[in-house]
Amino acid sequence: MLRKLYALLLAVLWCGAAFSAQTEHHLFVDGQKRTNTRKAMFATVNEALRYAEGLGADSVWTTIHIAPGVYWIDNPDDPAVRKPLPGENTPFGMKVRLSRTRLVGTGSSPEDVVLACNRGQTQGAEGNFTMLHITGDDIQAENLTFGNYCNVDLDYRRDPRQSRRRRADAIVQAQLIICQGDRYEARRCRFISRLNLCPFAGARRALFSDCYFECTDDALCGTGTYRHCRFTFFSSKPFYTTSPQGALFEDCDIHSKTQGVQYLTKVSGPVTMRNCRWTSDDPNLTIAWTKKPDPKKRCLMENCTLNGRPLDVPTPPDVPMPVTTPLLPLTNQPELRPGRWTLDAFKPADTKDYDWNADTVRPAWCYGEGLDGAEGCYGMIQNVRGARMMYTGLTDEHYADQTLTVELAPCKSAGQGFGSATGQYLDLCIKFDTRSLTGYGLRFRRTPDYDHAVEVLLVEYQNGSVAPICAPEKCVLFRRGCRVALSVKGSELTALIENGDQHQQLTAPVVRPNSFGGLMLQHTGSVGASATVVQNINCTYDGPAQ
Repeated sequence: MLRKLYALLLAVLWCGAAFSAQTEHHLFVDGQKRTNTRKAMFATVNEALRYAEGLGADSVWTTIHIAPGVYWIDNPDDPAVRKPLPGENTPFGMKVRLSRTRLVGTGSSPEDVVLACNRGQTQGAEGNFTMLHITGDDIQAENLTFGNYCNVDLDYRRDPRQSRRRRADAIVQAQLIICQGDRYEARRCRFISRLNLCPFAGARRALFSDCYFECTDDALCGTGTYRHCRFTFFSSKPFYTTSPQGALFEDCDIHSKTQGVQYLTKVSGPVTMRNCRWTSDDPNLTIAWTKKPDPKKRCLMENCTLNGRPLDVPTPPDVPMPVTTPLLPLTNQPELRPGRWTLDAFKPADTKDYDWNADTVRPAWCYGEGLDGAEGCYGMIQNVRGARMMYTGLTDEHYADQTLTVELAPCKSAGQGFGSATGQYLDLCIKFDTRSLTGYGLRFRRTPDYDHAVEVLLVEYQNGSVAPICAPEKCVLFRRGCRVALSVKGSELTALIENGDQHQQLTAPVVRPNSFGGLMLQHTGSVGASATVVQNINCTYDGPAQ
């Protein structure tokens, strides 16, 4: 009898412990209440995630129930600029290690529960600010909105007092969730941002059901399966590329705001679309897989429509594609020699606040075809950040008036010219002394103020220090077909920028005339799809040599 009572007592104690463990793994978040860990109640999502992280990995799932409200993962009112941790490149609102965790909104719709941040590259952050980084397997989200409102207004209709205007109009890289793990799933969720959306990016497998996405380029999860989802594409390449297994769309509705051609991937990758319905603001829109399809990356479309009409985009061809001209590296020529060109990499002093170094080992320049907006354009292309080319004038001549004409084809097709507003610019300089870095020039630079334009201004170099000599102006001409004529005539510096039938002119006085005859092109932007093709360079000396 005592043995039976003892066994029964052990069973009761075991069940009680199991029940405690089970209830401990149900957490509750309500912004209207105070945090009370004894009751598993939290005022913020951050506290609940950190508490869940502390529970450790076991066989029991942790469910975080989130009441309606806007929950800022990163404080939008903090004026500090978010920076990456030492040794990292991306700043995060929060990093956690979690497995077997569910986040569930308890509102009547995904709009009721919003997990938010509002920072992006150069807009409150240095680097591509990302709301969450999750390391772990088996993560689920349901009935929630994940939003980076850096470039999108937060319209919280349930309580307009919690609405918030976007941080800036110019679209920059502003991301949501980067993962390191497997089996991520979202049901009835909304993912809102623009550039580099990143919904569970990095997950080995991700399933999205009945979700909604708003994004521009390089945005969607390349390992994703999308079922019964809705999309709004604000630009032409929502994937950078996809995983070797490919992305799958089933029974989805996609609205494109792109004009002309809507691609799926920037770099060829497999995509399958079944029973999907496309609509477009452009009645003449064309749908294509990618600009340069790789025949090894199979794509498939079945039973899809565009504006109600049957849509059939053929898979990339079985035959090999024509081989494009490879990029031909040009040997660095770092020496300064009169009457010769110098090719090297250099980090200017005004980029010291940005974490990159000039690579002096690899060739700084190559010859070949540009990418994206510069496709089909051939010329000199930057191969490393800080690529520089200079022409040194003859030492036994004194130069008077000078005109430099350059034809440029930036790879960025939208007119923003460079990868981000992190000290990225192109300087074209004349009347230049390559030894002391002294002369005059025109600068194209990306700023946080524009995402479809650059800023241009005239500058003076004095022993490597650069100062503006005119007010900066917005320029929409820095794209394929850009032609620049930069000249010094007497005491006036003039830059004429042309593209087709459009033109823009800047002038400034030359307050320190010189007899230099050198040239310089200095590019501090990132390379690849952010490079600029230098198609033609021509220099004339219009006045008599002294």
